[in-house]
Amino acid sequence: MNELLAKAFDFGIRIVELSNYLDEEKKQFPLIERLLECGTSIGVHLRISKEYAKNQTGSYVTAYELSLETEYLLELLVKTGFLHENQSIPILNDCKLIKDETAKLLTKNQIRSE
Repeated sequence: MNELLAKAFDFGIRIVELSNYLDEEKKQFPLIERLLECGTSIGVHLRISKEYAKNQTGSYVTAYELSLETEYLLELLVKTGFLHENQSIPILNDCKLIKDETAKLLTKNQIRSE
């Protein structure tokens, strides 16, 4: 879990940097605030899950949903020309990794609660 938290924190930093890059380049991606909110909130919800061990599943679900939304928004950035595909590969790969690891934690928690 600690490794996933670190990855999510680093990912949040990269999302902030991407937002700043788009601002500096005067590329006004209409959903940049949503991307910033989703991309940085993944780590927040994972941290909540860790701190409140009794009710982890809800925050894991939220973190998973946010990772799906962030992935979607990153793909939109590419398809609409705000970000080049080769620029998007590392951050998209990180997003998918966090999404997959969060899904595994969700599955483990659901199995434990049954």
